[in-house]
Amino acid sequence: MPTSRTRAAILISSAVLGCPPSPYREVEVDLSEANSDGPATRHAEAASTLRFSVAAMQSPRDTYAAYSKLFSRVGLLLGAHVEFVQRRTYREVNDLLLDGTLDAALLCTGGYFELEGRAPVRVEPIAVPVVDGKTTYHSFIIVPADSPATGIEDLRGKRFAFTDELSFSGRAYAVHLLRRTNEAPARFFGDTIFTHSHDRSVEAVASGIVDGAAVDNLIYESIATRHPEVGAKIRVIHRSPPFGMLPLIASPTLPETMRARLRRAILTLDRDAEAAAALRIVGIERFVVPEPGLFESARVVMEDAL
Repeated sequence: MPTSRTRAAILISSAVLGCPPSPYREVEVDLSEANSDGPATRHAEAASTLRFSVAAMQSPRDTYAAYSKLFSRVGLLLGAHVEFVQRRTYREVNDLLLDGTLDAALLCTGGYFELEGRAPVRVEPIAVPVVDGKTTYHSFIIVPADSPATGIEDLRGKRFAFTDELSFSGRAYAVHLLRRTNEAPARFFGDTIFTHSHDRSVEAVASGIVDGAAVDNLIYESIATRHPEVGAKIRVIHRSPPFGMLPLIASPTLPETMRARLRRAILTLDRDAEAAAALRIVGIERFVVPEPGLFESARVVMEDAL
């Protein structure tokens, strides 16, 4: 039976072997019972349209239905019309948060730091998910099972896959490892590619398209559990220290009154029967206020990787 960490990544990686290699489509899903055009100004009243997103770690189609149940419940608790929006890259999601087109999003750690650097006001995480009792995750460096590599230093001159330019576990941590030995990806690796998803990075290693990749441990473990034939073709040669889990961020344009209401709703989801069921679907136990300093070790790594 899969663990909650596995379930947390299942919905993100469920399309790993079934999706075509073309770029992910952009999706906007209206979660209200009746479709209607949202107002031009998204944040004026509680009854306005609230738009949520999840950073495009994979963005498979199956994720929409799962997270829609969660965000729809948030909307009902707030008395708001809800839409679920998805974009292909982390930067695109950040762009929508900055201009107020999005109200809130679950961001990759690296995406959070990038948004923080661009925002005209302080960007503050509303909450972070708890998975298996933890608010942390890891970056894995993976290689084909038959590779002689035992560390990233053995991948010199090889082809390596990153996920997204803003990805923490899928890029920044690997760059940080190289910087510690005065190396840079451009001169260390023979070639690098961006897959724009952790599941595609895993598949690229399993199929021999690349000689290594940096990936999110939750997604790797989910794929290895659900598709053992893929997991058998890969092994982990490096596991990072724990870093703060992806935060839920509100748009800097969201009024403080709505921000406070949204925070209260998110932090009490596990006490609402229907919301708790939706949380279980995505493998999240509950949301909590992040502990002070949760993201500081990741911030140091991210700054080193710039």
